Amino acid sequence: MEYIMTLREAIDKFSTYLLDEKNYSGHTVISYKRDLSDLYTFIAKNLEDSGAKIEVEYIEEEDLKMFIASFVQDKDFKYSKKTISRKISTLKSFYKYLVRKKIVNLNPARNLIFPKLNKNLPTVMDEISLQRLLDSKLFKGDLWGMRDKAIIELLYSSGIRLSELINLSKENIDFKKQVIRVLGKGRKERVIPIGINAIEAIENYLEKREKYFAEKESDFDRSVIFNAKNGKKMYSALVNRITEEYLANVTEIKKKSPHVLRHSFATHLLDRGADIRAVKDLLGHSSLSTTQIYTHVSVERLKKVYEKAHPRAKK
Repeated sequence: MEYIMTLREAIDKFSTYLLDEKNYSGHTVISYKRDLSDLYTFIAKNLEDSGAKIEVEYIEEEDLKMFIASFVQDKDFKYSKKTISRKISTLKSFYKYLVRKKIVNLNPARNLIFPKLNKNLPTVMDEISLQRLLDSKLFKGDLWGMRDKAIIELLYSSGIRLSELINLSKENIDFKKQVIRVLGKGRKERVIPIGINAIEAIENYLEKREKYFAEKESDFDRSVIFNAKNGKKMYSALVNRITEEYLANVTEIKKKSPHVLRHSFATHLLDRGADIRAVKDLLGHSSLSTTQIYTHVSVERLKKVYEKAHPRAKK
């Protein structure tokens, strides 16, 4: 008799695949598992036999549509279109994997339709504010001030993702050629040029790091460039907090995350005439349409300048 995998087993296999083969972060995998656990809970609730195993082969398109509809119709909690889109995306990725691995024969998620999302333009800092921050004396001369300066310089100079920064090792940087090598989403490697200011900030920090931990006679994680004060690898919340504290000194924008520096990197390149395909490769986007959002940002910025400056822009 042919073995039919349960939904729980399929979710576990898919999670392992995302971690080991797709190189997704633990945070991303948890998000996928949460969505699929919601599916499990929904189907289990609708089973007459509460002790029955949910076999993944027998979940149909109608089940998935009812699952998604439950979030739209939930009166106790209003789910955003973005949240519902993410759940649909999770289902589509999950079933593509199951079909490819021949765990199921048909893909019941293939006809699920994403809700139309309102396009929110990325939050971007202006060049002058960023220059003012990076040339300021806000960064202290101790190890941690030098580390923070190197982090902000590198994020803005390269446009790398937060996870890519946290996992960056010394071997990933060619100081002479001024390039870094990062492993992005889907284990895709890319090489990114970075400016001399970022290179010098990293070199100064690394030199200080060696002296600091040698004087303390304390060990630290040498597999990464950026360490927390306990010597361990930095974590996302810490980098977010550092970035927010420094950006708050020069801007009043609501979002002050590392991703704002990634958005600013891309937008400023396009503002100055960079080819969009080159920017796509630098960011590690798989699709040009993802990068095109930054052209809208540039146009919106130009429109604001025009409306503010031109005498005939308004009545």
